[in-house]
Amino acid sequence: MKANVIMFHGGMLSLLLCLILVMAVPATVGAEPSKAQVIRLWEDQHRVKGRVLDVKSRGGQRSTNELDGKRYLVPVGTCWDYDVVELQKCGCRLFERASVCCRKGSSKECEVRIGTGTRMMDCSAYGKPRFGLAGNTEPADCKEKRQASACWHRKDLVFGAGSSIGPCVGSGGAARDWPPAFVCPKGQETVNDFHNRKCGPTPEDCGCTLVEECSTEEGLACYRKWKSEGASGRIIPSSASSPASNIPSSVPSPMEKLPSLPSSPIKLPFLR
Repeated sequence: MKANVIMFHGGMLSLLLCLILVMAVPATVGAEPSKAQVIRLWEDQHRVKGRVLDVKSRGGQRSTNELDGKRYLVPVGTCWDYDVVELQKCGCRLFERASVCCRKGSSKECEVRIGTGTRMMDCSAYGKPRFGLAGNTEPADCKEKRQASACWHRKDLVFGAGSSIGPCVGSGGAARDWPPAFVCPKGQETVNDFHNRKCGPTPEDCGCTLVEECSTEEGLACYRKWKSEGASGRIIPSSASSPASNIPSSVPSPMEKLPSLPSSPIKLPFLR
C-alpha cells in the first residue's frame, strides 16, 4: 500500500513537471517571422512600399520587456535581428542588426527597430541605379551628405566647430561660419601650440593641412580672408625676451573663452 502511494505521488509529480514544461515553451519561444513578413513590417512602418531590396537573418533571438513604447516587468515578446537593405534617394542604405519584435503567441502584433548601425551602399549590386532613386548621377545634396558622413567618422580632424582661428570663431545657428578643418602633424598637440603661439601665424605654418571637403564654405571664406590680410592679430615670439613669451601660464587660452558649441554641427538625416 505504501509503495502504491509513493508511486502515485511520483507519477503526479512527473505529470506536473511535464505540464509546466509544455506551458513554458510557448511562453519563451515563438516562431521567427518569415522574410516576407519582415519586408511587409518594414515597408508599412517606414512607408517605403516596394523599396526593401534584401533581408538577411542575423539570429539573435531574445526576449524583450518592451513593446509598442510600453515597458513591462516581465518579458512580453521575442526579438530577432536582420540586416535590411532599403532603396533610398542617394543610394541603398544597409541597416545592420535591425530587429523585429513580436508579442508572445502572436505573429501579427510585431514592430521594427532600426538597429545598431547604418551605412550607404552602391545600389548596382541589387540591379538598381548606382545612386538609388537619384539615378546613376549623384545629386549635389547627396554628395554633401556623403562627404559630411565621411568627415563625421574621421578621427584625425582638428580645429573646426568649437575652436578659433583669428576672427573665425563661429557665430552659431545657421551661419555655419565655424573655422575650417585641418589635419595636423601632432593632432591636438599642434592645435595647442598654435593657440599658445608656439607656431604660426596660421595653422598651415604649424604644418597643418587644410581639409576643404570637411569644411564649410563660410568657414573657408573667413579663414582665407583673414589669411590674405596677413593673419593680423597673431604675434609669434622670436625669443624668450619677447613680450608674448611673458604671458603668465595661468591666462586661459582662446579655446577656454569660447562658448560651448554642438559637437556635431552637421545633421545627417536619411534621404528617403
